[in-house]
Amino acid sequence: MPLPRRTPIGFTCPMQDQLTLTLLRVDDAEAMVSVLADPALYAFTGGEPPDLASLRRLYAHQVTGASPDGSQRWFNWIVRVDGEAVGYVQATVEDEVAELAWVIGAPWQGRGLATRAARLMLHEFVGRVRLLRAHIHPDHHASNRIATGLGLRPTGAFEDGEAVWEGLLERA
Repeated sequence: MPLPRRTPIGFTCPMQDQLTLTLLRVDDAEAMVSVLADPALYAFTGGEPPDLASLRRLYAHQVTGASPDGSQRWFNWIVRVDGEAVGYVQATVEDEVAELAWVIGAPWQGRGLATRAARLMLHEFVGRVRLLRAHIHPDHHASNRIATGLGLRPTGAFEDGEAVWEGLLERA
């Protein structure tokens, strides 16, 4: 069944591969360190590939699920294809706004996995979040396409050199 050209936020597309999201665990660092090892992944976001120890520390912080002051909730999932870790999706939720992010390792890019994973993630927020937001480098064309596929649109605003994209999450 072909996909419609423009799909609403939260649409679950037919899967060619068995794509699943699993809640982040500290032990995921072992698989993810190789997924995140390509320096090209950081061309638009800055930084560099993490080593295993720093990734374990980051994940230990993220799995707490909330900012230290409790004002934000953190949602982090590992994207898996046929059981293999290939990237992650995450959201920081404050009030009714979800700040979205996605990363798929270089060997798995170009297959629509980030869009599919982000759509699955959005199911978590139906009825609890109203506004979706992403910050995307204007030259990161793949992420611009992903955001468009999620129903987000550029607002014209920029923060730290990144375009702010927003969209309303459709209610179930």
